[in-house]
Amino acid sequence: MLQTNWKKGEMTMIGRLIRIVLTLYLAASLTIGVPAFAQAATQQQTSSQSSSSVSAPASGGPSAPSSYMDLLHQRDYAKGKRSFPNVFAPYTSDYVAPPVLTNAPTIYSLIHDGKLEVSLQDAISLTLQNDLDIAVSEYTPWIDQTQVLNAEGGGTPLGSVVIGSGTGGSFDPVITETTSISDSSQSINNPLSSGVGTTSAAITQATHDTQFNVSYTQELHSGTTFEVQLNNDRNSSLPTENFFNPALTSSIAVEISQPLLNGFGFLPHTRFILEAKNNNKIGQLQFEEQIITSITQVETQYWLLVLYRQTADADKQSLAANQELYQDDLHLLNIGSFSPSDVVTAQSAVAASNQALLGAQVNERVQEAVLLQLLTKDPSDSRLKGLELVPTSVPEDTPQVPGISLDDAEREATADRPELKVDKLTLQNDEYNVRATKNALLPTLTLSGEYESLGLSGNAAGALIANGTYSPITSEPIVDQNGNPVLSGGVPIFLGTPNGVIGPTIPGGISSAYSQIFHNVSPTYAGSLNLNLPLRNRSAQATNAEQHLVQRQDQVADQREKGLIFASVNEALTAVNVYAAEVDAAVKATQLAQKAYNYTLDKFNLGTADTFTVVQYSNLLNSAKLNEANVKANYEIALAQFNQALGRTLTANNISIASNRDRGVDLDANAPLIPGTLDGHLVNDGIFNLNAHQ
Repeated sequence: MLQTNWKKGEMTMIGRLIRIVLTLYLAASLTIGVPAFAQAATQQQTSSQSSSSVSAPASGGPSAPSSYMDLLHQRDYAKGKRSFPNVFAPYTSDYVAPPVLTNAPTIYSLIHDGKLEVSLQDAISLTLQNDLDIAVSEYTPWIDQTQVLNAEGGGTPLGSVVIGSGTGGSFDPVITETTSISDSSQSINNPLSSGVGTTSAAITQATHDTQFNVSYTQELHSGTTFEVQLNNDRNSSLPTENFFNPALTSSIAVEISQPLLNGFGFLPHTRFILEAKNNNKIGQLQFEEQIITSITQVETQYWLLVLYRQTADADKQSLAANQELYQDDLHLLNIGSFSPSDVVTAQSAVAASNQALLGAQVNERVQEAVLLQLLTKDPSDSRLKGLELVPTSVPEDTPQVPGISLDDAEREATADRPELKVDKLTLQNDEYNVRATKNALLPTLTLSGEYESLGLSGNAAGALIANGTYSPITSEPIVDQNGNPVLSGGVPIFLGTPNGVIGPTIPGGISSAYSQIFHNVSPTYAGSLNLNLPLRNRSAQATNAEQHLVQRQDQVADQREKGLIFASVNEALTAVNVYAAEVDAAVKATQLAQKAYNYTLDKFNLGTADTFTVVQYSNLLNSAKLNEANVKANYEIALAQFNQALGRTLTANNISIASNRDRGVDLDANAPLIPGTLDGHLVNDGIFNLNAHQ
């Protein structure tokens, strides 16, 4: 009956404890978790409403691209979710919006009378909005940000070399809680050693054990690891001869370890963080490279379309002039003033001009398709099918020669080209790897220390309250040194036990145990020095040698990149200067050819020039026009390549890639703003974030 009542009391107490814990848990969920989740849902709904509210802008001009609407509201992926105020936030997934694979509405505002009229600035804007190469590249910085977050938490970024102690760590603190409850009955074979008394009969002991243990573990950037443990064990049993029943054993333990050779210092443990941050910068620079490449490409293709249209226009003019000449010759032939050979000559010129025009029109149609592919995400959109793509920008008649020397151009390219910045960051990462793998060559020597303080308490049996009498134990007489019973009045004297009653149980619990812990009643101190000495250490040697070789290889590659950039700068500067001079010469040549043709045509009308001569000068005029269009297009293309070679493409087009934390807007900028940007700025950490301002 006593054992049954004890079990009921234990289970009642446990039930109350469980109900209290569940109540606190649910209260925390309702007060903290639900508002946060509701807020997240509201944000997502707001984002959807913003996205659905996007409509095609008025025909007055392009607006900010909506292609990046869904992704613009995403936070910096290098910043993890914190536990406050929402304790559940670190355990929830980020929402990453699906990509927008439809054309930005800007392009539809440029359609007029069945034609897609696009200026060069429009083409650049549409490229920034719709170019899929840019859309693919913008994910790279975001992915790199996740690697920064991973490294700061102690993880190993993708592609990193791992060896020795420098393998990251648990920089994110870890709290471990263990709760266990056990209830058992066991037949006792040895009552004395089991602590149930000295009974000689078979007995079954019932034991109930409850444990609640909490630990906190973390690794510091110095490689120091520490762990704090708080352990609590409540144990009760019947029958028992323990001093305390139930007994509460609590302890607090602190363990610290520090590597002294391999893994010593900050670099072996933080190099992944440093490398991940550099890789994040590299990803942004590579994104910038892609923007520069895409802009240069669309400028090149745009001017080629302009060239092919001007070629077709020149051929149309030549065909019209030759057709008029042919009609004049037919008229003169009919009145007997011309010979048939003149008519054949004119007819041959018409056929040649018509053939040239057909070829130019084919080139124009093909180039329209090439350019449309760069300006759209979906060139098969039914709203774009059958449209004529009309470039509205024209080349310069008097191009400006860049007033910069070759040395200055090379210095500018060295400072601004993103490729060289990438090489610099890559070499920094190589240096981190070399130093870290050099440290990994050392033996492992770890100094560890441990401190533990123990507390023991519980309910103790009450003291005996004696009544002044005792009961003799006849089997234990008092004897003298010879073993003879000691007599008192002729009667042997026996040992005995005092008679009385047991006082009330002396209560004890966790407060008493914790008091012993913090008063250091039962401390334990321990220290150790652990040496791990690899005899040949071949893997570490190989890894360090590999990183040295990679560093040297990247140094050579950096020098090769500089050589290629210097060569491209020289070539681009020469080309833009030469084509600028050729444009001046070609414009003058066209003017002279026009005068010569007009003079010959006047002579033909006066009857002093034949058809062959007129056709000759007509061909010369057409060739001059074609050459002028060609060198003008070559100049514009050379200028785009010159800006690319010097790293000027973004600034030349008034485009900046700003940070989320520093959204600068230059309201006094003299250069025209690119349509499709916010005041000329593409806003994000290397990524578009235009709608953040809307």
